[in-house]
Amino acid sequence: MTNKKDYILFLSLLVVLVFTAYFLVNSKRSKKPITTDYIRPVYLSEPIPSIEDLEAIVNNPKFQEMKYIQSFFNPVLVEKRGRVNPFMPFATKDEE
Repeated sequence: MTNKKDYILFLSLLVVLVFTAYFLVNSKRSKKPITTDYIRPVYLSEPIPSIEDLEAIVNNPKFQEMKYIQSFFNPVLVEKRGRVNPFMPFATKDEE
């Protein structure tokens, strides 16, 4: 019986040592910092124009002649479908 316990103890100690060595070796490797520059759109990397430039654009007669054609974004229509939320408490109607 002690032979089996010694075998289990040896295996568990070996597993702990292997995982410890693995994490120590991986922690010493140089890791590149995670940057989100590749996610950002290109227009966000350009500087914001000054107030004077924006006023010059808005006050331009050609800008004033522009007409509204259609909405840029399509509205999102929400439909009621699916099951009722099971975590929502029961609502009772008070009839008085």
